[in-house]
Amino acid sequence: MTRFLHTADLQIGKPFGWASGRAQAKLQEAREEAIGRLGKTAQEQGAEFVLIAGDFFDENTVSDDVVARTCQRLSAIEVPVYVLPGNHDFSGSPSCVYRRDLFEEQKPDHVRVLMNREPVLVEREGPGDEAVAILPAPVERRRERGDPTGHFGSEVGPPEAIRIGLAHGGVEDFGAGAATSRIDPGRAEEADLDYLALGDWHGTKQVGPRTWYSGTPEADSFKQNDPGNALVVEISGPGERPTVEKVSTGAYQWLRKEEALQGQEDLRALERWFEQIEDPLHSLVRLELSGGLGLEAMSDLEALKDRLENLVLEVRRRGEVRPKASEEELGAIGSGGYVEDTVQELRSVSEAGGERSGAADRALQLLYQFHREIG
Repeated sequence: MTRFLHTADLQIGKPFGWASGRAQAKLQEAREEAIGRLGKTAQEQGAEFVLIAGDFFDENTVSDDVVARTCQRLSAIEVPVYVLPGNHDFSGSPSCVYRRDLFEEQKPDHVRVLMNREPVLVEREGPGDEAVAILPAPVERRRERGDPTGHFGSEVGPPEAIRIGLAHGGVEDFGAGAATSRIDPGRAEEADLDYLALGDWHGTKQVGPRTWYSGTPEADSFKQNDPGNALVVEISGPGERPTVEKVSTGAYQWLRKEEALQGQEDLRALERWFEQIEDPLHSLVRLELSGGLGLEAMSDLEALKDRLENLVLEVRRRGEVRPKASEEELGAIGSGGYVEDTVQELRSVSEAGGERSGAADRALQLLYQFHREIG
């Protein structure tokens, strides 16, 4: 029997250039800290070794300080770690991060980077333990062509061993895209693999009875594809079906909220959703709002979004909620003089429609906010 931890796509050194300064630093640090969480999970779950199925680093050009910290964090993992180069940290370049002198000098002895396709036997402590063979498919260039697991076969690797494939890339049933290579989703069965550990898809996904994507151990986007996990895999013997357990390893949650707002009740529901966010300091939120609200409700919405942005790590906004003033609200703004003349002119533009109507609605909203603040 063997028991191990399957992870992938840490992309250490990912820049997160779109994020604010505070969020950017936190997200970059979280990817490095994921190494420690994976080591703790391996220890708690009794894993014999850790498989990293590609894209351990975000680029071959990551800075030396990132490499040094990564090696230091790896030293705290107490079991062997096998790292496969992926399309982000591909092995075919002379400048590959794994060929860097700094990495070679500071890499812990129990960490092994699988740079070629030769099967590797896992070092096991017990003399009676069954042999465990890893069949690697390292990515040699950023844009590979063909199936990187095409060399896997029943004749590859030692006989009577637990056979584990390790690869990075998309499978055919993910659909067409920009990728130039596809992994055959039936490869595990065709090559007599007991398990095929895949990377590249950032969410946890089962492809077949013996084939899984672990996903990234720390979420890095708002895609709702089940990121932030690692897989604990147990295989009782050669030919036996693996048992796979998903374990949460993420520190941050990425939340999407889509809402069409039409009135105060919708706004109150949105506020209740905000209040139910667990651990907002470790949360990122993407708001996708649409619809239309009165001027009073629009002011409340802006205040609500300000409260959210002051609390959670990052807020990204998409969509637009259009302000639509009621007769009562227009009357409250325009109480005579040039202000009332301005309100009536903006109202006419708004009611006429066309390209300028949205700007007129927003101008009325600003006038209402000024009125409320002065009042």
